[in-house]
Amino acid sequence: MNPADHPTSDPREQPISRYELWAVVAITLLGAAVRFAFPSAMAIEHFDEGVYASNLLFPDQDYRYPDRHLYAPSLVPALIEWSIILFGDKGIAPMLPSLLFGTLTIPLMWWVGRQWFGPLSGIAAATLLSLSDFHIAFSRSALTDVPLCFWLLLAVYLFERTFRDLSWPTAIAAGFTTGLAWWTKYNGWLPLAISLSGLTAWSLFARRDERHFLRHLALWTVAAVTAVLVWSPYWLSLPNGYAEVARNHSQYLVGFAGWTSSSARQREALEAFNSPWSWGGLTIVAVGIGMLCGSKLTALSNLLVGRPSPIAWCVGAFLLMTTAIAAIAMTANRLLLMMAIYGLFVGIVVTAILCTNRWRHGNSEFTIAANPYTVQFIQFFFQRVDWLLAAWVIGLSVSIPLYSPYPRLALPWLVGVVLLISRWSDFRQIVEPTLEKRMQMWVFLVMAVIVALLFFPSIPIPADSFRFRCWETRSQFREIARDVTGDALKAAQAANQKPIQNTQAVLYVYAEPGLFFHLPADGLAVQPAGNLNFVDIEATRKLPTFLVTGPHAQRSKAFADEFAKRADQFELIASYPYDASDFVRLDDVSATQLRARRKPLEVRLYRVLVPE
Repeated sequence: MNPADHPTSDPREQPISRYELWAVVAITLLGAAVRFAFPSAMAIEHFDEGVYASNLLFPDQDYRYPDRHLYAPSLVPALIEWSIILFGDKGIAPMLPSLLFGTLTIPLMWWVGRQWFGPLSGIAAATLLSLSDFHIAFSRSALTDVPLCFWLLLAVYLFERTFRDLSWPTAIAAGFTTGLAWWTKYNGWLPLAISLSGLTAWSLFARRDERHFLRHLALWTVAAVTAVLVWSPYWLSLPNGYAEVARNHSQYLVGFAGWTSSSARQREALEAFNSPWSWGGLTIVAVGIGMLCGSKLTALSNLLVGRPSPIAWCVGAFLLMTTAIAAIAMTANRLLLMMAIYGLFVGIVVTAILCTNRWRHGNSEFTIAANPYTVQFIQFFFQRVDWLLAAWVIGLSVSIPLYSPYPRLALPWLVGVVLLISRWSDFRQIVEPTLEKRMQMWVFLVMAVIVALLFFPSIPIPADSFRFRCWETRSQFREIARDVTGDALKAAQAANQKPIQNTQAVLYVYAEPGLFFHLPADGLAVQPAGNLNFVDIEATRKLPTFLVTGPHAQRSKAFADEFAKRADQFELIASYPYDASDFVRLDDVSATQLRARRKPLEVRLYRVLVPE
């Protein structure tokens, strides 16, 4: 059958079958289940989590943790505040915004993949993200990265629709969504960079009658202005302007000198989160791609040259091989690998053109006069979304390792890679327009792997193999806080000092917001501390005063130097062993060091001694 007689329909116009809808619902519910599972294991532990979740503890400071603006804009902290107000601070309320955004990103991935590449690509993208341990773990935190990924994905999708439809309202919507991303995290401007880079690259190769570069640029400008206007109220509210935020962020830059080591750390962190969930998602997609491509090598040959040939068979095998490489790339932040995969797009198209031996150059445009299979192939791989996706993945592959290797920074990159892998999943749409039977098989495959994964954890496996780090218990600070407050109150009662307005003691917490969040208790006034100057204030003489330190203080040379000068003013009351979760430790050590013997950590409680 000649595809010219049955041209591939626009993916947006393909109706959503009941099988596709069932698959999306099943994948989303599974994604929600693995994110909300074991709620008792979720608790505030990470430094930044403590900053975002503790704002309600500062009513006299406009409900803001000190210097909170240096860590993130106010959208996620505000959502956490309302979640705590509605549901209390003892359960999963602080994590609820990320849990909901993480779950909602799954159907959004399906919709974006479907709109860009077709129904099967949408299912593949949703499956990979739903079962991504890395995304699951951060969805179970109170950090800003998962909400950012939601807004980033939605904004880039809206930019693509803006350029495709030449729509001014959609441009405004893209800008508004980018503004929300900017309110979520300071790198929320990423959709602007991705869309402009992808648009510029595409315009260099697009046909003259499709280019409309000036109008596209005008649409992008409208979106950019809208984004700035949406973000400007927060920008203007910064107490010392954005320059202070930029100076704070600059201390985390490692530059090109540290790019290689930072990239290796990021790759190791991604690999450390592998478990049956991630491998299950990859299995679904790999088998699905095999079902799509395995039985159609002859059609693939026709696609390239119009007849079977050794070259076409080699290119077909090459496609399958690079699909496997792309799947591996999901857990490896390798810039050269990403560039190689996109280089393959160009190489395969050039191979197809040379095989036809029919091309000409004229009117300052490259015009292809080949069989309809080749034309469809070229159109399939050189859509505007390919250039947007290239700008997304390659741009972040270059820029992320320029920063300190915090694992969470790789989340936006991971979303782009998921779309990249799913890009290959709907290859069938250019050789077989009918998808109903394939969608039924895909639903069956999704259900089969889901059932297998639900029972897999009960199978005996070697120690430390396929660890479910996404479900790791992070409640130790919460448990330590109970002991610290109990010991502090006992020591305060033993001092026989008269309470002031029902406050029996003051507790200063040095550079440990994650612990600070859990410490407020009846009879205690809890304050964060960035130095030890509090020992000299008058209130220290009126009420028993204590200092709590944790791993951040123990690693800080500034604290060690200051504490050494005032050591005679502190008495150690108790110490509590603290085994930080891998989720937190990966900020400070590589995954290789993580597997080595753990360095013991502890939380210490000191009493401030008042001179006689």
